[in-house]
Amino acid sequence: MIAEKLLFHVLIVLMPILVVSFFVDGRKEKQSKTVLIVLLTIASIFCMVFSYEEKGLHWDLRYVLLLLAFLYGGRKAGWIVCGVLLVTRTIIDEDSLLIGYLVILAASIIFHCAYYSYQLKVQKWDRVRFSLRLSLWPSLIIVTLVGVYLVVTGDLETEIGQYITYVIVFTSTLVIATGFSILLLEQLKERIRMQEEMQRAVKMNAISELAASIAHEVRNPLTVVKGFLQLMEKDEQGKKKEYFSIALSEMKRAEEIINDYLNFAKPQMVSSKTLEVNQVLSEIINILTPYSLKENVELTFASTKELFINVDRNQFKQVLINLIKNAIEATPKNGNVHVDLKKDRTLVKITISDTGEGMSAEQLAKIGTLFYSTKEQGTGLGTMVSFRIIEDMGGTLRFESKLQQGTSVTIILPLVQIVQNEKAIKNNCS
Repeated sequence: MIAEKLLFHVLIVLMPILVVSFFVDGRKEKQSKTVLIVLLTIASIFCMVFSYEEKGLHWDLRYVLLLLAFLYGGRKAGWIVCGVLLVTRTIIDEDSLLIGYLVILAASIIFHCAYYSYQLKVQKWDRVRFSLRLSLWPSLIIVTLVGVYLVVTGDLETEIGQYITYVIVFTSTLVIATGFSILLLEQLKERIRMQEEMQRAVKMNAISELAASIAHEVRNPLTVVKGFLQLMEKDEQGKKKEYFSIALSEMKRAEEIINDYLNFAKPQMVSSKTLEVNQVLSEIINILTPYSLKENVELTFASTKELFINVDRNQFKQVLINLIKNAIEATPKNGNVHVDLKKDRTLVKITISDTGEGMSAEQLAKIGTLFYSTKEQGTGLGTMVSFRIIEDMGGTLRFESKLQQGTSVTIILPLVQIVQNEKAIKNNCS
């Protein structure tokens, strides 16, 4: 009977995900997330209402929905579902209420603590494995508490066979429901990401062609004007000399914008080589330290053991300089910019964190789009070029920010194993 009931609960668990997948516009991520949270909350109530009850103990898959709410809806959504579960558990039955409260609260605390670790998982199967391990905790807590309960009531010896059967069926169904749910949600996320990338690719192609044609047409007359201004500045000794300096300064800024357009429209040829990340980062820190001191910002770097990546050196340095410089400019005086390097299995993660004002969710969503920048005179081209370069290297660029808490940018690139690196060095030497 418990097996049939729990299989029905698997359908209840999967229903919110299927509804969002088929009937909600995936391009509106915020709307999809809100609908998913509401449906997960409703499904959790249904799980408890139709739970398998015996001797005051309720067996159901509410913990799968609680897990999904925390991992995919966020901590706030997870605690909302937790509150709904506590209220529902109180209403439906007062027997063994303490055990029900303890399991729900313990599971919520575990999921809350695991949320950040889950967000750091980049690979799909890493997230699936992490979720499956996480789903075993409620089962472990329930098994322990029910075992203690049976010992206290003196029913353990008479019901040991049934107890073991319930534990096996419950744990297996919990893991299966979690696995299917995570895979469906990951597929939904992948579909949304593919749609966004296709839209972005179309825009990029159109902008690239436009940028290349405009940049080439504007660059030639701009060079001529700049040359004449420099000649006129040499002959001018009066007050107007200051005006020439201002004009040349703005001309230089215009040239930088045009160069950014050209880099975006027609990226340089990539010549990938195996590089040691600590060495490259140390060079960049040395280059930008005088600039950070000028801005009265502390620039720090946490190195680690030797890590190797396969990238174009010049383009990689261009991305690092652009991102670290942006972080310094976003940080107020006496603030701090920290560069952290870590290894995550087969990946290298470089995180650049600042103590600036941060960005709202709306601002964060626009990062990487053309003509959007939080700087007064920014064009957004530098960040767009950085996104393109990292993607061409087979990596990803991730921005995280909260208002009044600063911003962190994470560059994620494939790790080159040391054995592969030694072969590459030997080949270069030969």
